[in-house]
Amino acid sequence: MTSWGFTLKDVTASWSEDGKNILETINFQFQIRDSNTAALPLMGPSGQGKSTLLYMLAALKLPSVGTVTWQFPNDPKPYLFSTQVDEKRHRKDIVQLRRDHFGFAFQASTLSPHLTILENIAYPLLLQGVEWDRALQDAELRLTEVLLPSEQEDKNTLMSHFPSQLSGGQRQRAALAQAIIHNPCVLFADEPTGQLDLGTRKQVMGVLKQWLERGEGKRCLIWVTHHHIGDLDLMGVNDFLFIEEKKCVLRDRVWLENWITKVG
Repeated sequence: MTSWGFTLKDVTASWSEDGKNILETINFQFQIRDSNTAALPLMGPSGQGKSTLLYMLAALKLPSVGTVTWQFPNDPKPYLFSTQVDEKRHRKDIVQLRRDHFGFAFQASTLSPHLTILENIAYPLLLQGVEWDRALQDAELRLTEVLLPSEQEDKNTLMSHFPSQLSGGQRQRAALAQAIIHNPCVLFADEPTGQLDLGTRKQVMGVLKQWLERGEGKRCLIWVTHHHIGDLDLMGVNDFLFIEEKKCVLRDRVWLENWITKVG
């Protein structure tokens, strides 16, 4: 399979109110060739630009300077983002990316309190023009994938529940099902387990790891995390992108262990 992924070329972000650069002259390439390299954690001290980098990679914001380029499996078209590219083209490409290639699972839940869990998961497909009955069928399959073995017998009850009737872990896993309902190549997550206890974190990260493995090298997870060693262990990855002092560098677990010891 041909490699795919993203490239950052001379990327600078300066959206802060004081006009200072958040990230500065970033050059980085991430190429995916198999499922073992398809997970990229974004780590670093608070306020250093992890979410900023995530938003640029997800085309939620454009770099102030430089370009972000994506290439996907089974899609020969490169997607390039820059402040120098025509705005109309940007809008068209961003719509296509969100529809065909990107999924989003952020800490703030995207579940509507007025829809049942099944309806919440199905809703993105309805926006894409999928018939409602078919969308509900697909949503049930996705929900089944994120339920724990002990929850399978209660699936019908959970489907009819509203978000307020679920535990925090169940809501987060339902939100993940919603984020992957359209089978994206790349799932972006900003602190997806930030407010969860360790047991629930393991459940959610297990769902993400399973989703990656089923993609057989055609899926990628990029997520911001403060859990450091724990998330590397739960996802079974060794490398991560460390963001600090306006730069980002690919690091590994040994470096992280030394850094944690140093900063206490």
